[in-house]
Formats: sequence, C-alpha cells, structure tokens
Amino acid sequence: MLRACSLLGLASGFLVISPALRGTVLNGIAQTAAGLEKYSPYSYAGVGLALVGILMLTFYKASEPR
Repeated sequence: MLRACSLLGLASGFLVISPALRGTVLNGIAQTAAGLEKYSPYSYAGVGLALVGILMLTFYKASEPR
C-alpha cells in the first residue's frame, strides 16, 4: 500500500511540475472520454467489466500464500 501511494505521489508531482506532460495526459483523457461517448453505453459496460476483472485478479493474487 505504501508503494502504491508513493508511486501515485511521484506521478502527481511530475504532473504538477511539467506543463507538457500534464497537457499530454489531459489530452489523452479527453480523447478516451470522447471515444467512450461515441460507443456508449456498450463502452461503459466494457470498461466496468474490465475493472471488475482487474479487481478480481488483484484480490486473488493478494490472497495466495507466498
């Protein structure tokens, strides 16, 4: 958990200090949102199913003994 928080903090720090990177990220998010709106509601359902699958995989791997 600490590693995930520190990576998010580092990434947000880069976004704060770099206007070019921030513009690239925001442009990518805007294009993704436009693409989702083009094929909605199926695209939203697909994204939801993909997120549930990723969460299931993550929680399954975390519960395995080492």
